[in-house]
This record gives sequence, C-alpha cells and structure tokens, in this order.
Amino acid sequence: MNSPLSSQIDLRFGDASKIIEEIQGPVDLVFLDADKENYSHYFDLLIDKVRSGGIILADNVLWSGKVVKPVKENDKSTIALMAFNEKIQHDVRVENVLLPVRDGIMMIRKIKKYD
Repeated sequence: MNSPLSSQIDLRFGDASKIIEEIQGPVDLVFLDADKENYSHYFDLLIDKVRSGGIILADNVLWSGKVVKPVKENDKSTIALMAFNEKIQHDVRVENVLLPVRDGIMMIRKIKKYD
C-alpha cells in the first residue's frame, strides 16, 4: 500500500465471516462489499467491534434500483438487501444516511451510548 497512513490501515480480503471473527477491535471504519445475502449477518458480527462514532459503509444497497421495485421471489440478493436496509433503519444503536452514489452506499454510524 502506498499511503502514508498504511501502518494504520488493515485491509483484508477473503471469507468475511472468518475475517470478522479474527478482528479484535475497536474498528473505526468498515467498507462492506460482500455477498448481499449475508449483509445482515456481517452487520451483527461487526457492530460490537465498531467504536462509538465509527462508520460502516455498506455498498450496493440500492442494487440497481431493485430495492424499490416489485421483487421476484427467487431474487435472494434483492430480498436480502431490502431486509438489511430495513434492519438498519430500525436499529437503535446506529444512525444512517443513504448516499445515492452509483449503486448506493449506506453510511451507518454507531451511536455513542451503544459502545
């Protein structure tokens, strides 16, 4: 990595569930771009590792606009993303904003009292 901050960045690739289990925390920033059917599961594994004020960026939450259209019952990725979006909206430990950039990025900030 060619960043002057590379010593502060922990970049990992692989099976997300296994990687998340290995992380001790606290974590400042997570960029979540994995299999959509497990976004809710990854969030559950991550939230206690994220520090107060920390951010989870969830990519592809608009899913080419499919999350606001009628969904085919076999479209598991879209159904999972819709459930994830709904879950985040109702989770009292976080506040969020959806950035309509490209395929949608949800910025999820952990609220201090839940650290």
